[in-house]
Amino acid sequence: MPPSVANVGRSLARACRDPLRAILLIAVMAPGSARTIARATPLIQSSRVETFESIGDRRLGAAIDSAWADTANAGGGAAADPTPGLSPPSPGLVERSGLLVQVTPVLGDAGTPLEEWVIEQGDGSILVAATRKGSIAPRLRTVVRLQGRFVGEIETRARDGRIRRWPLFVGRPVAVEAGAGGGRLWIAGAVAILAVGLLLLRRRIRGKASVPIGRKHAQKRDSKIGSGVETISEPMRLPSDPVQALEVLAAGHHLSEPFVMHRRRLEFEQGSTTVLVGRGLLPRAGELVTGAIGRSTDVRSFVGVDPGPEGVVETTHLPSLLAGLEGLGEVVTSNVEASELAKSMPGVELLWDHMLDSGIDRRSVVIGLGGGIACDVVGYAASGWMRGVDLVLCPTTLLGMVDAAIGGKTGVNRRLRSGGLGKNLVGAFWPARLVICDCDVLRTLGDREFRSGLAECVKHAVIDGPDALSSLESELPAVLGRDPEVLSRFIDRSAGVKIGIVERDPREAGDRALLNLGHTYAHALESRTELGLAHGEAVAIGLVAACRAAVAAGLQSGSVMEDRIRAVLGTAGLPTGASGIGTEDLDELMAAMRVDKKASQGRIRLVLPRALGDVVVLDDPGGSVVRAGWGAVIDGG
Repeated sequence: MPPSVANVGRSLARACRDPLRAILLIAVMAPGSARTIARATPLIQSSRVETFESIGDRRLGAAIDSAWADTANAGGGAAADPTPGLSPPSPGLVERSGLLVQVTPVLGDAGTPLEEWVIEQGDGSILVAATRKGSIAPRLRTVVRLQGRFVGEIETRARDGRIRRWPLFVGRPVAVEAGAGGGRLWIAGAVAILAVGLLLLRRRIRGKASVPIGRKHAQKRDSKIGSGVETISEPMRLPSDPVQALEVLAAGHHLSEPFVMHRRRLEFEQGSTTVLVGRGLLPRAGELVTGAIGRSTDVRSFVGVDPGPEGVVETTHLPSLLAGLEGLGEVVTSNVEASELAKSMPGVELLWDHMLDSGIDRRSVVIGLGGGIACDVVGYAASGWMRGVDLVLCPTTLLGMVDAAIGGKTGVNRRLRSGGLGKNLVGAFWPARLVICDCDVLRTLGDREFRSGLAECVKHAVIDGPDALSSLESELPAVLGRDPEVLSRFIDRSAGVKIGIVERDPREAGDRALLNLGHTYAHALESRTELGLAHGEAVAIGLVAACRAAVAAGLQSGSVMEDRIRAVLGTAGLPTGASGIGTEDLDELMAAMRVDKKASQGRIRLVLPRALGDVVVLDDPGGSVVRAGWGAVIDGG
């Protein structure tokens, strides 16, 4: 476990490697600086390091209660001065800058709760920036110190077996004092002089005017040899003004940039994908595209747009995207019909005709605006045009954001000889350079389409494990209410499950097949187009069928998981049975399963849950197992 708290000397020494960070620390710690703490409190060291297996470890609650009681009696005298009347911490833990921090929220103006952002470890305390709780675009309100101690480590285990440990700090805020306005003026002057000196020194040593906060280069983490995919942590640049720098840290984004709440980047063998989840992103699309493709002028863009129900996407969100692309170059638009029947080669060829007429070349950018079908069709068109042009996806549905736009799969359907529809039998791996998930567009998404996307989220939670499904169950009411902050976090976490699997297996040679949980049954149902099922609705039914098939295959005992999945899907407003399908249809449905792209030499291949967080691929499970799954969801089964 790393040292619990760094002393001021070491903090300043490290910070001096980056002049902007040094400016920030000096501004925060200077006496008299407005809205900073005038005194620090000694840290109470834990007698030994405790390791808790997870946040759900039963011993953790007792450890937090003990540490909370210690902080009430710590320090003695006026130095400690803990804020009175604070109740013990709730069980929830928040991750801030690599620490799991447990603290009761500070009360702000008129008793408004504040949230905490850890900025730096100080002398005997944790320094945090407190912002108004629930604010869509947080801004700095105050800086507080927490009196407390490290009580141990939280241990988390990834699906690939790697273990990560997080230091856990438990504390309470100490009193806040505001400095005099006059003091702030001389501090600002001193900081400005110091900034110039440090920047000149840095330029002289390294030949650079400024560098990002943190390490010199973006660091690669969770890299797998041979996977072709790496996750990149992107450093944040800070403004030179210390107050603005604190606001940037508290808000999590640069003031001149779109409000990006979550950012992920994947490195593929043939390129990289940056995934952004936030609000107000489409109007800034030009800046984001420029950063992704490395060109800012004379870029011809081709936008394939799904007009949406009653043209809502074309009339509401397309203008925002086009306004954001102004100044980048000429923009051409073409409509994409979002239906499983139109998701076909003729639909792709129609886009290719428009690209030819519009002069789209290898320096152009193809942009998809719409749901999962639009992302698949436009993506496949981009992969084949002139052997591949840059692709940007702007999903306008929940399903598109958590699934279809991520991972590089593109494709279309093909008619089967039996008359049914073969799902995604024709396609290519062609990752988008940029995926823009603007949560604001979900406000206009119909209830049925929104709920349909939740099926993929439930699937991801089952793959991820019990904690993920419990979080989904607790957040589902706020998600259904489309709370913007909960929704962005929810989308990022669900998409992160898929991203984590794609990291290990970008071309579906192994673990990526796990993402097909419930899909073999779902695609068979979708081949019966007369049922009128949306993809997410078919996936929901497929998840129930997969649970029942797992029991028949001896992977589970009893109906505990099936009952829980049915309950979650029911709360989400999704179907758990296929009305209009009976036992007389089983032969046709199983024939469709044998030509599914996951099948091997005509043998059905199922992805089944052994437990939450433990999903396996079963080759040729046998007709009785497959039929048992259908028995859970069809009439008379």
